[in-house]
Amino acid sequence: MVSLQIKVTKNMMNALLASECFDTFLLEEAAVTTFNTFHIDGHLVKAFYTADELLEQKNEFSLWKDIRPFCFQLIKGKKTPVSFKVVLHAPQTLVEKIAADPECGVAANLIRALALNIRYDSGHVACVTGCAYSTFLMDKSAEKLWDSYVRRMLSGLNIDFEAL
Repeated sequence: MVSLQIKVTKNMMNALLASECFDTFLLEEAAVTTFNTFHIDGHLVKAFYTADELLEQKNEFSLWKDIRPFCFQLIKGKKTPVSFKVVLHAPQTLVEKIAADPECGVAANLIRALALNIRYDSGHVACVTGCAYSTFLMDKSAEKLWDSYVRRMLSGLNIDFEAL
């Protein structure tokens, strides 16, 4: 787990809300506080889908690209939000890519989630990584690779940060 303080809030907000940079990620939850607090549970509601649609659905959560416009609508305007929180999970293809790295000692099927928590409060954005396994493991190689991936991704998006 690593905590990164974003140096320029606007760059992170643009990447998260106004671009497709995070669109392949899955949304576990979001909370936006403006004049009210809006909570979005990213878990898919299976009762909404037909049997055929459920067969096509491979994820437990909604894609960020499907929820991003709603969050953007809540946040845009003349006033900045009081706060917001977005919890994203890496898509399965990225989990498999990290598990396939020669430095990773953890099989993909043991990685339950590679998470990225993005929080805005008091004018500042912080990103905190997390790794959840389906069983107890002493091996932290997947977590270290995920932390490194997030740092490279943010740098590639020209988002400056410092580790806390």
